[in-house]
Amino acid sequence: EVKQADWERFVNQIAMDILREQSPRKLADVRNKLYDLLAHCIPPDMIMEALVRSLLAKLNEPPLQMEVLHWGAIYEHRMIGGSKAIFHLEAFIAKVMAVYKRHLINTFGG
Repeated sequence: EVKQADWERFVNQIAMDILREQSPRKLADVRNKLYDLLAHCIPPDMIMEALVRSLLAKLNEPPLQMEVLHWGAIYEHRMIGGSKAIFHLEAFIAKVMAVYKRHLINTFGG
């Protein structure tokens, strides 16, 4: 069995945070974790890929998985063409939070 690197476990924790709570406060917490990853020279495209993979592994409904994958591709494309990766990573996370919260409300009521 191949062990995950520390930064991959950290990204996995970010994915769990996203699915546990969807709020502006949690988004700010996650932003700080993203800054930590970037400060430790983890490339933003690797962060995005690991985050999408981690989210997909935690979501068990194919339509929700497809939507996360769709937005991951869009924000990764924007990130590659942009200058500040943190903005695109954070925007992706905010989008996933909104999509997941909408899913929870539609499934369980608000």
